[in-house]
Amino acid sequence: MKLRARLALTLLATAIPVIAGIAVLRSRLQWAATEQSLADYALERMQNGGREACEQNPEVFPPRPMLRPPDRQPLPGRGAPLPNRPRLNPPGAGGGPPLEAPATPDPRLSGIEVRSELWAYGPDFHSRNREAPTFPTEIRAALEAGASHASVEWFVPTHDGIAVGVRMPWNEGPCAFVLVRRSQVDTPGAQQGLIAGTAVLLVVLLSTAILSAGPVVARIRALTEQVRESADSRYARPADVRGSDEVAELATAFNTAAAEVRGNLEAIESRERSLRSFVENTTHDVMVPLTVLQGHLTAIRRRAEAGESVERQTVLEALQEAHYMASLIHNLSAVARLEQSDVPLERRSVDLAALVERAVARHAPIARARGIALEHAIPPEPTVTLGDVTLIEQAVSNLIHNAVRYVEPDGHVAVVLARVGSRFSLRVLDDGPGITAELRQKVFERAYRSDAARSRHPGGLGLGLSIALDVAQRHGFELELRDPEAGGAEFELRGPLA
Repeated sequence: MKLRARLALTLLATAIPVIAGIAVLRSRLQWAATEQSLADYALERMQNGGREACEQNPEVFPPRPMLRPPDRQPLPGRGAPLPNRPRLNPPGAGGGPPLEAPATPDPRLSGIEVRSELWAYGPDFHSRNREAPTFPTEIRAALEAGASHASVEWFVPTHDGIAVGVRMPWNEGPCAFVLVRRSQVDTPGAQQGLIAGTAVLLVVLLSTAILSAGPVVARIRALTEQVRESADSRYARPADVRGSDEVAELATAFNTAAAEVRGNLEAIESRERSLRSFVENTTHDVMVPLTVLQGHLTAIRRRAEAGESVERQTVLEALQEAHYMASLIHNLSAVARLEQSDVPLERRSVDLAALVERAVARHAPIARARGIALEHAIPPEPTVTLGDVTLIEQAVSNLIHNAVRYVEPDGHVAVVLARVGSRFSLRVLDDGPGITAELRQKVFERAYRSDAARSRHPGGLGLGLSIALDVAQRHGFELELRDPEAGGAEFELRGPLA
């Protein structure tokens, strides 16, 4: 549904109950005014000679037709005010003869009988006039409860009326209570005026809503078109912000969201480019050791089929390639997890001593095959921290793998775990060629490999140390590279104990 139609329906839904309430309130106020006016009229009439006439001859009271209240106390009807002239009773009402009709009758009341009646009743609410109507039960109950006057609706064949019961100050005699009945006339002009006024009010409200909503609708349509154009330009074109109202706030909110979406799109595109490049490089780096491994296995099979002994060096090189491929696959899995920034780390208790033993055992075969002494030391007391055990173990494994891979044959690698107060210290030391000062920060960069590393091992993605640093930072640990006095390299991982 369009905004203008919604506003129009809202106004209609609001105006109709309001107008109905005003009409009900108007009717009640008119009723109250008429009741009070008739009560005042009855009291004045009885105090100015009516009581004496009633007590002298109650069987035929009133002796003549009752007139409506004086001109200074008009009786408002449910429509427009009635003319200020006397009204007459029908023949026989109150026992008196009918009055003549006014010389110039009101044209609004053409064809409508208008009359007022006054009847007297004793303390028991019975009238000595046989033609008097029965005193209304509702009014009687109100007067007996102490009210000075009360009213009920008086039903006549052609229209409605009002009956008002009034308590007289003397409370005794045949005229202790008075009942006044009067026709309530809604003139055609008054009804037409009410309908016309309601129609005019509705038209004014609808016109105001439509006219006031016009500029807002135009601005919203313009903003909608700008949003479409911005989406077509991949949110590079912002929407115009004019003014300081809600439409301007909506445009500002869209520009903020569009900037965030554009940033996410650029990040996704950059990640896709990096992923394509990474997959291409990974495919190459995986195929190289796989091809080498296949060559070694082919040579081993050929010598085995010929009954010749297998060379130890061939088996060692095949084992190294298999070990490297396993480490590469583990690193790729770790990179995939670390790239998912929206996935929180699983922080659980990690037994660092058991972790060190598993990592050392994983690299021990290749170390023995190369003649490298791989040793480790752990404290006797439990050494536990909080973190993701898979990622921490991969980081430690990368540090050990880096030392075993680049240290010379017959070299030494040591893994030392220690407790330092409320923190742990895990060091991986080797007596290899070491790392120069200018390369100590670059070795932690992803895909960076030094010239010496490339000359020794042409394959490799340069992921191991960057993954170790990333895992340390995500856990709040510290990873530091040192140049020990004895030579080689030393990596130390530090963090809080659980």
